[in-house]
Amino acid sequence: MKKTYKYLFLALFLAFLQQFSFAQITLAGKNIDDYVSECMARWQIPGMSVAVIENGKVTFIKGYGIKELGKSDKVDENTLFAVASNTKAFIGTSIALLESQGKIKLDDRVSALLPDVVFNNAETTKLLSIKDILTHRVGIGTFHGDFISWGTNVTTTELIHNLRNIRPVYDFRNGYGYFNMGYVIAGEVIKEITGQKWSDYVKQNILTPLGMTSTVSSITELKSTDNKATPHTDNYEYSMTPIPWRNVDNIGPCGALISSATDMAKWVTMQINEGTVDGKEIIPKKVILRTHTPFNLISSPSHGSGNRVYRHFRTYGLGWGIADFRGELFLEHSGGYDGMVSRTAFMPEKKFGLVILTNNDQNEAISSLMYQLFDYELGNQSMNWDSVIFSLVTENGQPPDKVYWEGLRDRKDPSLKPSFEMESLTGTYYNEQAGTLTISKTGSDYGFTLSTRPDTKGIFRHWRNDTLICKFDDIMVGRCLAPVHAESGRIVSIKIKGSDFIDPLYYEFIKKD
Repeated sequence: MKKTYKYLFLALFLAFLQQFSFAQITLAGKNIDDYVSECMARWQIPGMSVAVIENGKVTFIKGYGIKELGKSDKVDENTLFAVASNTKAFIGTSIALLESQGKIKLDDRVSALLPDVVFNNAETTKLLSIKDILTHRVGIGTFHGDFISWGTNVTTTELIHNLRNIRPVYDFRNGYGYFNMGYVIAGEVIKEITGQKWSDYVKQNILTPLGMTSTVSSITELKSTDNKATPHTDNYEYSMTPIPWRNVDNIGPCGALISSATDMAKWVTMQINEGTVDGKEIIPKKVILRTHTPFNLISSPSHGSGNRVYRHFRTYGLGWGIADFRGELFLEHSGGYDGMVSRTAFMPEKKFGLVILTNNDQNEAISSLMYQLFDYELGNQSMNWDSVIFSLVTENGQPPDKVYWEGLRDRKDPSLKPSFEMESLTGTYYNEQAGTLTISKTGSDYGFTLSTRPDTKGIFRHWRNDTLICKFDDIMVGRCLAPVHAESGRIVSIKIKGSDFIDPLYYEFIKKD
């Protein structure tokens, strides 16, 4: 009997190796290991985890590199990364599942469920549907308002109240603006309908049935494991550096999930197989297809633009971007978190999919590797996507941000003095959304604190005329030019913003004393 078990174990072990380790994937004339290693070196990615699904089965899964610079712990297929906005498809699936059970409809008005959801536009408040908040057609611009939510101490309830202060940039249902708070609202809808927190509902109905046992919904749950990657980003000297995990529980439904290539491959495999894994139904097919349905057009030319992917259309479903690559339908979503970016994608009609997780947020390898793997599936390896994309998004190999800030440094002119005395900067300023800004003299600089980011400090320095340079000590929040509004030498207000990764909007703080 022991001998029989021995041979059975050996057979299962060999089958496992054949399934995951022996897939021969050649990308742009290179073995996938060599291709990924070149990507990582080019983009300075410390660690990456990759999974490939072919014919509806995982055929390749592997970790590369290290979890943290300066340490030797290696990434494997079970290492946890923030998957960030890949969370949105889980929320979209949850809503579609509730709809299939007759508990809700996509066209139900949010105001009937959550009367505290009030927008700047009265028409939006009145007509807003669940479908609208899931498909980024509310009228608010991409990332607008995220300076108030991302990494702040503002509660979910307060963030929902703040929606009335965010001005729309296009007419209701007449455009596409990537709106993270839409999914926060969807999380509240799930709670209102089920009595469960969004995270508990997702775990019970998706994660546990799929066997995604390592996936968690908050950094507070990371304490129980050592197999997690450390986030990395460029510091102000453009050197890759480790940074802390950031708590985003207040906006969890839009991007809080933390997962591994192993777990996310199960998720993508289920998408490809229309709700089943290994013949077992996890989510009804009609629910999966509901999430794959285009609901909002992302305006772009259908041809003639010279795009290298030969894309003809772009749309958005329930947590999935939907487009084509060389005429082949694919669905995808990326995830951006402090120090990490990721992507999940699949070609449903080819039963092909992928997962890419990285611990550096300054890279486009998640796009280049996706396209390279798509070409692998389609039998086309005429282009090295990574070298092409790297040349497109950098300026002579330099980050555009570096070129921009070095240009500003060169244009600094002390002779262009402000119309106010710099000492008058000190005092308290207020913005209804972003709270209280307090400025005080700190040596030769002017330091500041922000009430909604109490753990973050920064400094103001003069640049030219009535414009300062604002620099947060939190490198993810970043730095900006800060215009000062002064009248007759008296400061009225100052405007600041975070990096475009967080929010492109400026926020004006009115001086109180």
